[in-house]
Amino acid sequence: MSGTFQTQIMLSRPYLTREQIKRAQQNTISDRRVYNQKRISVFKYLCDMCVQFKFPRRTLETAMYFYQRFYLFNKFETELCYDVATSCLFLSCKQVETMKKVADLATVSLRLRSIVKVSPELLDNCKKRIFQMELRILETCCFDYRVNNSVHIDDLLVKIGKDLKLSHEVCYLAWLIAFDALKLEILLMVPQHTIAIAVLKIACELTEGVSWPNVRYSLFESDELSVGEAYFDIINFFINVFDLSDLRAHVPNNLRNVGIETFIELKKQAGLEKGLKEPENVSSDPYVVKERDFTIQERRYVLYGKRISDENKPIKQETKKEKV
Repeated sequence: MSGTFQTQIMLSRPYLTREQIKRAQQNTISDRRVYNQKRISVFKYLCDMCVQFKFPRRTLETAMYFYQRFYLFNKFETELCYDVATSCLFLSCKQVETMKKVADLATVSLRLRSIVKVSPELLDNCKKRIFQMELRILETCCFDYRVNNSVHIDDLLVKIGKDLKLSHEVCYLAWLIAFDALKLEILLMVPQHTIAIAVLKIACELTEGVSWPNVRYSLFESDELSVGEAYFDIINFFINVFDLSDLRAHVPNNLRNVGIETFIELKKQAGLEKGLKEPENVSSDPYVVKERDFTIQERRYVLYGKRISDENKPIKQETKKEKV
C-alpha cells in the first residue's frame, strides 16, 4: 500500500526588513489598526505581569519579540491575543532564566484580565492553552535560540555607553527611550546591540552640551543602515505618539521641554531617512508570501542555508559495471 508523506524544511531568518514584515502580515492581519491597538494593550498587560513577578526588562523584551514574531505567520485573533502573550511570557521566562510555574502565570494572567472568580477548571484550561501555543511560537522562530539568548538592550546600553565614555545621565535617558522601543517592530528587524546604539545616539542628541561621537559601527558588529533603521523608527514613533509614550511620563527634570517638536527637529537635522535595503524579490519570496502550513506531518527547521542546499542536491547513483 503506497502513500505520500509530507515534509518541510525551513531556514531560520530571525530578522526581516520592513517590507518583508508587511508582506508576511498580509496573510495574518486583516485590520492593521485593530492589531496595533491590541499590541499596545498587550504590551501594558505584559508590563503588569512583569511587575507582579518582578521580572527584569529582558523578560519583557523577549516576550514582545516572540509576540510580534508569532503574528507574522499566524492569524491574528483578538480573542486569543492575551493567551498568546502569556505563552510568549512563559517561553521568555525559560529563555532568559527567570523561571516561573505556568500555574502562577495563568493565575495572575486571569486576574489582570478582570476575571473575578477563577475556578480550577478555568485555570486548567488557561494552562493548556499556554502549553499548546508554546510549540507554535517556537516554530515561528524556527527554534532559533541564538536570538534573545544572552544579550539584551539594557545590558548593551551600559557596555556600549562605557566604551563611548558617555555619562550616566545620557545612558539613563537612553534606558528610558529603549523602553518605548520594545513596543515597536524594530525588534523584528535588527539585533539588540543595534537598537542600543540608536537609542544612545538619540539620548546624546536630546542632552544639551553632548554630541554623538564619530562611531565606527563595525566595531560594534553593526552598520550605518541598520542603526539608521532603528534610529528613524524610534524617532518617528515619538513624533506620532509622544504624548502617549512612557518617555513623556518619566522624562528627567532637565528635559521637561522635550516634546514632539524636539523629535521633528532631530529628524530634520538627521537628513535623508536611511534604513535597511529592501530586497527586490519581496513579492516572490516564499518565506513571507506563502502561508505557513502547520498540518504538514514533518516540519524541520535549520539555522544555516548550507543544510538546505545539501538536501536539494540531486542524489548521484553509481552504476556498477557488470562483470564479464
